[in-house]
Amino acid sequence: MRLGVSLAVVLLVLSAGCLGGSNGTGYLTVEHVEELPQGEGAVSYDNLSPEQKSAFQRALDDDGSVTIHKGTDRNEFIDPGYVRYDGGIYRTTVSVP
Repeated sequence: MRLGVSLAVVLLVLSAGCLGGSNGTGYLTVEHVEELPQGEGAVSYDNLSPEQKSAFQRALDDDGSVTIHKGTDRNEFIDPGYVRYDGGIYRTTVSVP
């Protein structure tokens, strides 16, 4: 039973994203990296949601960091995340103000 409760809590946190507190906003930071760290994978830009694509593009256009809203901060961008875009690899992180 304990494992089931722990798993449910983890799934809830992952599905809610990390912006569950404060006012539901945070910062997405995007930075180009030369290669993926060993053992890491990257999601294709094409697999991001429309909201994530928009935030990613805004971060690239605005010197690497933008404000995002709850729901955009899903797993693809967290702990950190890596995105393959236009022949490059980008590290993404989400922080709460």
